[in-house]
Amino acid sequence: MVRPGPLPPYGEAIQQAVASGDLAKMKAVAKDAEAFVAKWGNVPAALEALKLEIAKLEYKQKPKKG
Repeated sequence: MVRPGPLPPYGEAIQQAVASGDLAKMKAVAKDAEAFVAKWGNVPAALEALKLEIAKLEYKQKPKKG
């Protein structure tokens, strides 16, 4: 899958940097990823919290039987 523009500094970008074997590229991606985490925090944990809130709202809005 080809994406336009720069890759987010995680997942695919990290995998590509490692696969490249290019130390400078790996260091640059690591620096970008650290900046991303510093700005946005633990994205996977925030996503899980969001999914939990979605599930709660869906449960509350679920039609009641009976």
